[in-house]
Amino acid sequence: MATYRTLVRAASPGFLLTAFLARLPAAMAPLGIITLVATVSPSLATAGAAAAGYGAGAAIGGPVVGALADRLGQRLIGLIAAAVDAVALAGVVLGVHTALVAVAVTVAGFATPQIGPFARVRWAVLLRDRGRHDVLPTAFSYEGAADELSFMTGPALVGVLSVAGPPGLPLLVAAALTLFFAIPFALHRTAPPAVRVPGAGAARSRLPIGPLAILIPAMLAIGMIFGGTQTGVTAFAEASGHPGSAGLIYAVLGIGSTIAGLATAWLPARMGPVTRYRWSSAALTVGGCVLLVVPGSLGALCVAMAVVGATSAPYLISAGTLAIAVGPRDRAGSFMTLVASGVVAGVAVGAAVAGRLADAYGASGAFIVPAAASLFAVALATASGRVLGARASTRPTARQTADAQPAVLTSPRAPDPAGAGPAAGSEGRNPNQDQRFARPRS
Repeated sequence: MATYRTLVRAASPGFLLTAFLARLPAAMAPLGIITLVATVSPSLATAGAAAAGYGAGAAIGGPVVGALADRLGQRLIGLIAAAVDAVALAGVVLGVHTALVAVAVTVAGFATPQIGPFARVRWAVLLRDRGRHDVLPTAFSYEGAADELSFMTGPALVGVLSVAGPPGLPLLVAAALTLFFAIPFALHRTAPPAVRVPGAGAARSRLPIGPLAILIPAMLAIGMIFGGTQTGVTAFAEASGHPGSAGLIYAVLGIGSTIAGLATAWLPARMGPVTRYRWSSAALTVGGCVLLVVPGSLGALCVAMAVVGATSAPYLISAGTLAIAVGPRDRAGSFMTLVASGVVAGVAVGAAVAGRLADAYGASGAFIVPAAASLFAVALATASGRVLGARASTRPTARQTADAQPAVLTSPRAPDPAGAGPAAGSEGRNPNQDQRFARPRS
């Protein structure tokens, strides 16, 4: 627990709470859209297509938001994205009976605030500034657990609100949460500034195509598991006569995933990120395929959902750790949002395909999607582990890249939370020096 206390001291408890609550709208939106559209359309395929439009917008918009944040700073871009996203979510509710709903869901997805990727970039900066690189895996374990807990809480909140009020209420609450928490997250003191490379002729680092070609499909697979599972659970709930319970059933997934995500921090350090990725992908096949073999009872489905959650969290965390290990530091926002776009694209594809299968074969047909996606994930990990390992082991050091990367993203110097003096690595600095852009340390 000492390492988790380090995270609290580095960022503050208020930041952790704000960052978690700011994630909820993105976790609520896909199921909220499916639930809302399903009330006005007799076909789950139509509802799945609407959720796919949201996911497609997010898959395209995520990298755009990340690249703009690298150039203009997380504060400005996060503020704009949150405002547009809140308006678009409200627009989905107001335009659900018209063709404008297609535009609204796409815009809502495109402008999704990139809370998870941006938070991971912030941890990398904060902990590097304090000389605590050793705590970064713990930070990513926490982020993975926070993601999974939001995936549990968001759908559960959709289920409760759908039962307690009109079908559009979950999306309106998501819009309010975006305004009240995504905007404060964007403006928080932990937000790193824009990455600027001094000198007119200096070039930014190139994004490594090889790792992206592996990690984006890897995230696509886990997204398809989530999207297919959400649609399958919705089909099961409707067939049982309780359509509003879909969010509550899906929330069971987060119980196992949250526990597994937090426990990942205690894995031995000698188990490197590539090894963790391979083993977690093997475990993911169990979670993806278990939905196909469980009996058609509520109790069995809930047990299966807990298994899916327990196997998905380590996979997400290991993939996120690999992304930081192989990506360029001066384009961290772009790289992380590109990788994360695979998840939202996968949710869109999974929901759309599972919707058609659910119309034809019921919930069991929809659950074919997570099973197939998990098999693809383990095949990809088995085939690509050596490539990722080579990239991580040969990533240039700060000394080697001083000329190629004249500027490295660092955070503004924060007060020492314990009052015990300057942060690690800050001795000898001029207190009046602009700390936004620092040359790589030797």
